[in-house]
Amino acid sequence: MHNFKIHKIITPTVLPSPNNAVIPWSEQLSKSFQAQLVLYNAVSTDGTDGELDTTIDGNKINLLIKSAMQRLRIVGKGLTRAYKVRYLVEVGSHWRNLLKQVRDERADLLIAGMPAETGKKISVRLAELMYNSPCPVLFVREGMLPAIPRKILVPVRLKDRLEQKLPVVITWAKNCDATVCLSAFSADGASSKENLRLYNIVEKMAGILRNAGVKVESETVHGFHFGTTMVHRARLTGADLIAIAVEPVNYLSQLFTKMVGPYFLENALVPVLSVPLFQPVREQGDLRLGSVTGDRPMPEAASMATV
Repeated sequence: MHNFKIHKIITPTVLPSPNNAVIPWSEQLSKSFQAQLVLYNAVSTDGTDGELDTTIDGNKINLLIKSAMQRLRIVGKGLTRAYKVRYLVEVGSHWRNLLKQVRDERADLLIAGMPAETGKKISVRLAELMYNSPCPVLFVREGMLPAIPRKILVPVRLKDRLEQKLPVVITWAKNCDATVCLSAFSADGASSKENLRLYNIVEKMAGILRNAGVKVESETVHGFHFGTTMVHRARLTGADLIAIAVEPVNYLSQLFTKMVGPYFLENALVPVLSVPLFQPVREQGDLRLGSVTGDRPMPEAASMATV
């Protein structure tokens, strides 16, 4: 099983008002993991679906980028506890552009916001990020103050390859000195054969965690709906973080299937960490115009490149 380290975090921002939840969390995690933080901003355009309106004058595009970069630097300079901060601005806010930057930057963690209130449907964009991101995504809700998790709830059900998310869980648990609670979900009416298989999955995962030096608790819970049961268990166990597994897919092809991931984003009272079980196929044909990057220590060194 491969090791997982968090060396680079990428955080999308909304300017001129930065995201109230994701920025403090990004600063805290950059410090905790000693990871470089990349603050990302996509300049809004009048194009459809977040793509660039090609009728906009080139000089206007450059001004938009420079203005966004200046405001992004102001946000970054206030993050005094972050390990290191870089900046990335591009034109075109389609979600595929963001994920392309995640891949190009070789980011180890993407931080995104959840709906401001529980019970509200998440946007299509958030679901697309969850199911297409090549790296784990931490989702935080406004009002969730940044804190080091002390207990991580890891839902377990009859699903193949769940152990693939353990390197990520191990990294978080060891960095935060957190206990991992493996919460096994046994659906109402499950057969003894299914329960035995579930037990074996939990035992295997618990063994991997213990061998890595992680404190482990395990439980088996019964219920009708996986998401409802796990959100309830997070409250009862005092978990500070829920780590779920997702299979990267073409989200649009799954519109008529039931995916439990969005339920966690809509109802969880603690941050949700989604971990992809396998890498998605690299996107093709992304539109990315007017990209500029810079480092906080050298604010005059930013350069502009258009493709």
